[in-house]
Amino acid sequence: MNEMIKANEWKKFVIAAILFCLVFIWLELMPLFSATSSHEYGGKTIEKEAAEQTAIQFVEKQTGYTVSDAKTIHQANKLFIGYLSKEKLTESYDKQFDRLFPNDYFQVNFKLADTKGSGLVNIHMFSGQIVGWEFYVGSTQQTVNEQLQKEAISAELAKYQFSQDQINSLKLLPKGEWSSPAPVFKIGEASMNIKAMAQQIGDKIVVTKYSSQFTPPPDYKNYVAKQDSLAGLLTGFGYLGMSIVLFILAIIYAVLYRHYTSFKYGSILTFIFLIVYIVMNVNMLDAVMASQGAGIPTNGIKIFTLVITLVLSLAMAASVYISIVAGDGLWKAQGRNLWPRLGQAGYGQYVWRSMGLSYLFAIIMLGLQPIIFLLLEKVIGTWSTTDVSMSPYNMSALWLMPVLAWAAAISEEAVFRFFGIGIFRRWFKNSFSAALLPTLFWALGHVTYPFYPATTRLFELMIIGLLFSFIFVRYGFITAMFTHAIFNTVAVSSSLFMTGTADNIVSAVFFLVLPVIIAYVLKIWDRKKAAAAPIPNNYT
Repeated sequence: MNEMIKANEWKKFVIAAILFCLVFIWLELMPLFSATSSHEYGGKTIEKEAAEQTAIQFVEKQTGYTVSDAKTIHQANKLFIGYLSKEKLTESYDKQFDRLFPNDYFQVNFKLADTKGSGLVNIHMFSGQIVGWEFYVGSTQQTVNEQLQKEAISAELAKYQFSQDQINSLKLLPKGEWSSPAPVFKIGEASMNIKAMAQQIGDKIVVTKYSSQFTPPPDYKNYVAKQDSLAGLLTGFGYLGMSIVLFILAIIYAVLYRHYTSFKYGSILTFIFLIVYIVMNVNMLDAVMASQGAGIPTNGIKIFTLVITLVLSLAMAASVYISIVAGDGLWKAQGRNLWPRLGQAGYGQYVWRSMGLSYLFAIIMLGLQPIIFLLLEKVIGTWSTTDVSMSPYNMSALWLMPVLAWAAAISEEAVFRFFGIGIFRRWFKNSFSAALLPTLFWALGHVTYPFYPATTRLFELMIIGLLFSFIFVRYGFITAMFTHAIFNTVAVSSSLFMTGTADNIVSAVFFLVLPVIIAYVLKIWDRKKAAAAPIPNNYT
């Protein structure tokens, strides 16, 4: 029997895996554990339900009205967090200001039952303290004279350790909002200003708005705006545009090379991807809402979002399916069988050995990634920030977060490796040259991640992507997909382990060992089926 992966192939990579595992522990895990252990609150956030109850009690006490609906999301001052990261001021800020002016917080959006009122309350994620709010209760809100407003605001701001001079510096603006014309606090070149508003609700004067937020200097804001525009352009043309082109080409080549493949291929994996992708997107609806700011979405918005999610999921599934069919035809026409199927001789052993190699490759990449980021920080000044659209706290079910890892692994390996490299190898007649363009397209799909300069992830993922390409061309689609899934799963599992809850920890462990389970099941299943055909030994 010919084998695609030799019995002892894993021995080539063990030493590298051990070394890079040590690097990963040193550069990634140890700083994470150190930060958690030194954190004032042990890195443990309050429950979202607790944040909601705190907000509801506050609003009902202030307004006298009943809260009918409340929703908690994670919000962050993305721009300022990035500034602190760039200027190496994060630790200093946390010590001086985080207790009262956190950059990451739970935002509780609410609606009132008795009026058309709504608003938000910001809650410290770790202490549970209220750190800001804004609400409107409808026509019952009335403006009161300036002196009474100032007295109410002064009494409220005193709770947040503002000095009397800082409070007295507030000026009333034409629209009824009080603001500090000069910064009340500074760190680096960033400054914090206060905004507040007081109005009469019923028979009492209530502070209906209080916010205090640091703003980075104009030159930093302008730079980030330009980088975001560049990232959007690169993603729109290089990733989305080229993905559409690859989809069209896949349809064409699936028809042209239909005699080398079957339109049954990939149907099961595509169905799995479709379910996984829908689950992933539904689980991230809170993240979509967080990126839009305040407000509780109406039923109409929810239905519209779900419809768009379903349409997008079907389009992505179609791309995965046709890429698998076309890629299979292209590779077989070139004399390669990069994705053997159940029933072929040696299939079970191939999947089992693929799984073993995948863990070694994933460990190597996990150790390599922080080295790349470290070099990019030294060479181009890379820094990062927080993006609430990707926040684990904005997952409806955090334990489902690893589903994201598998959705990306299936789709990206199918589109950019299985078909992408296949078609360019058909054109260029060289595997390395064929890997460059699809790796570039894939890397450009990640430049909108919260890293600056915008080209940071382009450089990083060109290296990682070419390694994925080597794994794919040398050891096949299943090995590359398993490697990608394990690599991504480890990256997202830290959030699950940090929560300390049983469901999240069990989920993290399950998804980390899922490739072993899949490979073992397929290996046993293969033993029960007669070998349909030998697998050609054509890996070079």
